[in-house]
Amino acid sequence: MRFIRKLLLLASLFALTACGFQLRGLTAPLAPLPFASVYLDGQGSVMSELGKALARDPRLTVATSAAQAEVVLRLSDEASAKDILTINRAGRVNEYLLTLRVTAELLRGGERYGEPRTVIVRRRLAYFDSAVLAKEEEESFLWRDMRRDAADQLARSLAYMKPLPAAAQQSLKPAVPRDAQPVR
Repeated sequence: MRFIRKLLLLASLFALTACGFQLRGLTAPLAPLPFASVYLDGQGSVMSELGKALARDPRLTVATSAAQAEVVLRLSDEASAKDILTINRAGRVNEYLLTLRVTAELLRGGERYGEPRTVIVRRRLAYFDSAVLAKEEEESFLWRDMRRDAADQLARSLAYMKPLPAAAQQSLKPAVPRDAQPVR
């Protein structure tokens, strides 16, 4: 009986590895990144998680200065919100909706490389007046998890960045007034 249990456990482990099962977050991005080194520029709570997510890729070097890097990843916006999702009949909060929005852009040689990426992560937080301290701890855990999730999503999306077409790059530059252009 014991032998059969061990044999079934071993067979199920082999079946899991044969189908390509891997634990989340333990591998490099599936697609290779279009650059070999990156410098992280910006402030915010997601920066350290983003550095950890990018450092997992052995093909990528996270540079300590912009001059050493092939590209610069700038976090241009990070916003968090805690909104009331539902209330009970007594008018007390029943659930909150936690939202984290992160926008990042990639720069190569001072020019924008691809469109800015925005990641939005949402979580529900049930709330009980009787467990205030426990819910504060749960909220703190959820914010940490959301930052990690946003960083992983940004790191994965970098593999699919494509350079902007030349016409789009030109449209980003300020337009010259018509009266300032030379007449031909």
